[in-house]
Amino acid sequence: MASRVGSRPMGSDGTDFLHRERIAGHYQSSATNKSRFKWTIYLHFLLGLLMIFRLSVSFFVLLNIRPPSFLQRMRLPRAWMWEYVWLVSLMASMFGLFSLRKNRFVLMQQFVIGWIIFGLGPVAYAMVTLFDELVKYWETRETTKLFLGFPIVVLWNMFLVIALQLHLFGLWFAWNLLRAWKPRGEKKKN
Repeated sequence: MASRVGSRPMGSDGTDFLHRERIAGHYQSSATNKSRFKWTIYLHFLLGLLMIFRLSVSFFVLLNIRPPSFLQRMRLPRAWMWEYVWLVSLMASMFGLFSLRKNRFVLMQQFVIGWIIFGLGPVAYAMVTLFDELVKYWETRETTKLFLGFPIVVLWNMFLVIALQLHLFGLWFAWNLLRAWKPRGEKKKN
């Protein structure tokens, strides 16, 4: 009866299948945005690993442990406070991942709040802080701060632009998931 070829029931022209087997829009939106959201979270974890490696010398110093010699030879620049604050956004990412399995609305809201405060906040602060130094480098092409032969201000801004894009895309997908998961038609208590 569902096939388009072959015999049809009497009185049907074969177009009555259009009303059957449709996925509701909010389920389709949820599935699409869940997979995209996971990709942004995984990429954020990769950036987090890069940041943890960058801050590893600071962690060794905080723990009163001598850093390995290869880290000492790299001469990584001194850590800024916004970098530590940005690392907290990795914990907010865990809330986002945990919310996906059972469409947990509250956990996704906590993810959004965490990414705005601990993700976008430090990135915006760092971009504003480094803006003057970037403009100065752009005009003169001279800097004394180099890392492996590359200007640190350019490397930082590349990292910050990538992080900004990931945070914005992650927030967009989270917003779409929140709209798809919004409780609909709950019964009112008398």
